[in-house]
Amino acid sequence: GNKFKLTKIITGYSYKDTYNKWNFNYQGLLNFSSLSFNTVQGWNLDSGFSFRKWNEENGKFTNISSTFNYGFAEDRLRIKARFYHRFNNKNYANFSLTGGSAIEQINNSEPISPFINSLSTLFFKNNFMKLYNKEFVKAIYGMEVTNGLFMNTSLEYENRHALFNNTDYTFIKSDDLYSSNNPLDPTNESSIPFAPHHIMKFNIGTRILFGQKYISRPDGKLNVPNEDYPVLSFNYEKGFSASNSDYTYDFIAGRIDYDKSIGNKGNFALRVKAGKFFNAEDISFIDYKHFNGNQTHVNFRGNYLNAFNLLPYYSNSTNDAYIETHVEHNFKGYIMNKIPLLNKLQWNLIGSFNQINVPDTKPYQEFSVGFDNIGFGKFRFLRIDYVRAYQNGYLGDGVMFGVQF
Repeated sequence: GNKFKLTKIITGYSYKDTYNKWNFNYQGLLNFSSLSFNTVQGWNLDSGFSFRKWNEENGKFTNISSTFNYGFAEDRLRIKARFYHRFNNKNYANFSLTGGSAIEQINNSEPISPFINSLSTLFFKNNFMKLYNKEFVKAIYGMEVTNGLFMNTSLEYENRHALFNNTDYTFIKSDDLYSSNNPLDPTNESSIPFAPHHIMKFNIGTRILFGQKYISRPDGKLNVPNEDYPVLSFNYEKGFSASNSDYTYDFIAGRIDYDKSIGNKGNFALRVKAGKFFNAEDISFIDYKHFNGNQTHVNFRGNYLNAFNLLPYYSNSTNDAYIETHVEHNFKGYIMNKIPLLNKLQWNLIGSFNQINVPDTKPYQEFSVGFDNIGFGKFRFLRIDYVRAYQNGYLGDGVMFGVQF
């Protein structure tokens, strides 16, 4: 498997030394698994290298990687690199350093994947993904301070620039125009959502797992979460030393996650997030709180407790305060198994509710009902939901198709 051939310069190459506990990977010049399309870069794909060395006795490992991304319509190469080291398998202390040039979604929730955006753009001329460029350096340190209490902190420098569409290529014949790369002014190709600037960002966060048990072993600590208690997370972020003083801000946020199996009645899951900006009246649009919307009617990521089904990507973005709520109950077989004939399908009934509260506007709400475990035999990966959205009255409805493996 370690034999090298000239064709692997194109297709990729991996080398593994199991005795000395290290491996090396090269993605190849034609890494088609990374190929995607957007209106800023046109067709683009990645290549890169990675090296990993590990110690099975204490859980220590080091990973060094680089990514080369090239956009053909933009005619631009971006390079970033990452160093990651985990110190042990007991408190999971880890450090990472990342830097380089990257293209990122303006909506920092990254609501649409490159694959889905490629299909939406090329077949329907819906270029939902809005992008910007940043040169950056970011350092992160994290660890388990004591049993059930995890903390991490980061410091990042970012130099940000707006980007423009560079192609109108499509697979279909249509007179429709692509929207601009500015979500605040989608019909004006020459407009930008923010002025070029640089900023420093400091972040510290904690996650608390109440009632966590653990197993001590010579090679480390194995944590066993307790589903009887919610998981609490808190975060503080400060933007400072910006080239525009209006872009500095303070931000605090919290989150509650609760996932509970209720016997034969299914699984109940809850996620509530809340946050508040301070001194943030004129901050960059990038640093707003953006929500994980969806305008494609498909969900291939399975993040139903972290996303909305019909929400436009920037309609409720805020630099003030917010509360985000997601509730879902999967009845498993509790209801469907009691209905003759339908019980043969082995589908699971699911009900869910999503809501956003921001100041000076009516709440955005979604109610949905659907089925998962749809398929045949052991291949049951499809989920379908019917969704209705409300904000100051009825907004619309739709069907969401999802894949869960």
